[in-house]
Amino acid sequence: MTDLTFRRALTALSSSQKSRAGVSLYSRLINRPLGRVFAAAAAAVGLGPNAVTGLSAVATGAGVILLAAGPASWLTGVAVAALLVLGFALDSADGQVARLTGRGSRAGEWLDHVVDAGKMVAVHAAVLIAAARLELLPGVWLLLPLAYLFVAVVFFSALTLFDLLRDRTDATVTPRAPSTLRAIALLPADYGILAIAFALWGAPSVFFVAYGALFVCTTVIAGALCLKWFRTLNR
Repeated sequence: MTDLTFRRALTALSSSQKSRAGVSLYSRLINRPLGRVFAAAAAAVGLGPNAVTGLSAVATGAGVILLAAGPASWLTGVAVAALLVLGFALDSADGQVARLTGRGSRAGEWLDHVVDAGKMVAVHAAVLIAAARLELLPGVWLLLPLAYLFVAVVFFSALTLFDLLRDRTDATVTPRAPSTLRAIALLPADYGILAIAFALWGAPSVFFVAYGALFVCTTVIAGALCLKWFRTLNR
């Protein structure tokens, strides 16, 4: 399907979105709609889902490198936030391109998950490198990015495996109705909120307070959801 115009692609995508259940408010209101625009543009110019995944990796990688190597300034923070938000939106776009064009594949899905896993490690590793290089955190507090990295990777792995194993054990899962309260509660664990937080990089003390708060909230959310997923699979 290569004769799509941007408008036709956008219209088609608007009527074929994933369920909003279990999705944070940021992903629901910002990331998916932004990804939909990028997906329509990609389909209109003939880009496949794997190419969009590659663009997502490039944008995220540029943000990570800038964070790790740049100064602790407002300009750096805004640029890093913009690149990470862009990479996240393109991450949403690749799946939408696959559904729209019928060019999805197991290899593409695998590539998408590999890039996502690398993103989780790279972002927090960059925070650690920058904090140590610029002496933004004293001694033991350098463990904060490491702890956040650990939680983020375990959370991502748990979610990915739950979706895989649930599909194998129960092919008739009843979809939940979208909950606005749940969508708000999930905000601190949304990668998009973390990406936006880097706009505070010009005031390191403020940034690390926000970063630490997101870490605590993400840990609580991850723990609660992992317990729920274990019980679901154990039934």
